[in-house]
Amino acid sequence: MNLVTGATGLLGSHVLIALTKRNMPVRATYRNEQKISAVKALFHFYFKEDASSRWELISWKKVDLLDIGDLKSIVAGSSHIYHCAALVSFFKADFEACIQQNRYVTANLVDLSIHFGVQHFCHVSSTAAIGGKEALISEKSKWQVGGQHSGYGVSKLMAEKEVWRGIEEGLRAVIVNPCVILGPAAPGSPSLQMLDTAKKGLKFYTSGANAVVDARDVAWAMVELVEQKLHAERYLVVGPQQSFKALFSAFASQLGRKAPSIAAPKTLTMIVAAFHELWCHISAKRSGLTIETARSSHEVLRYDRNKIETQLSFKYMPLADIIQNMIEGQAYIEKNIKN
Repeated sequence: MNLVTGATGLLGSHVLIALTKRNMPVRATYRNEQKISAVKALFHFYFKEDASSRWELISWKKVDLLDIGDLKSIVAGSSHIYHCAALVSFFKADFEACIQQNRYVTANLVDLSIHFGVQHFCHVSSTAAIGGKEALISEKSKWQVGGQHSGYGVSKLMAEKEVWRGIEEGLRAVIVNPCVILGPAAPGSPSLQMLDTAKKGLKFYTSGANAVVDARDVAWAMVELVEQKLHAERYLVVGPQQSFKALFSAFASQLGRKAPSIAAPKTLTMIVAAFHELWCHISAKRSGLTIETARSSHEVLRYDRNKIETQLSFKYMPLADIIQNMIEGQAYIEKNIKN
């Protein structure tokens, strides 16, 4: 039995798609039952008339991942684990929560996987856990001690170290490090922030460059890595790489909006972010620009994709296809969960 943690999230739901497409039964964890309807709509978007038969392969389990008893109940009897659940937040006030949700949950899952004899463990990390600043970042890039790292990145690095510890103790595991993942998801998901921003229209752009990747590519790669029984390796999963101006211009083109045309100075971006993060802290809201995201929006990051492309012999989806799938899938989900 396959186990997917965080199955109602953007990546977790797409891992469900990838597994059930291969007719594999899945145990899926959730916290918010309302999000399951969005995942079901996603199945109908991708599978059409086959959606119902694929959906029947899933066994849903409500789980508090911070509760060791709940963890035991889902790990016992699981042969393969896809650990997608994580707290993604770049707000400084959420650092301790990121450590709890990302490091300690992973540590407990690793320990229980060893205890119950799980055959293979696939851990979702992040490019934020690589920490390298080379002209071309790869799986071999070294974490820069004392460098500027987000609290989220630190928590994901610590989670990775728990997986490596498990490997040393006999766990068969593989790690994936995706960049910014795009795809349709449950309404209100933090992963939709880029699409929501683009829908409103964006006049300003920042000087940075990064990469995005389709959720379908990440999910497929994860399942394939496990199917090939690859072990004790980490893989960057990184799709199209472009400037933020080009990225938001591509969104604008498909949404019928004007492309951003005004360059935002870094100093101004950081000032706006600092005030916004302070306001979010006071109001207890968590959305929009943070100091960390403002800083990274002016960084130029490039990644070496050779390792996984060579290992799995596949090509990433182009940016236009990624954005089109995200827009169409999101519209389908929002329409069908209301009806």
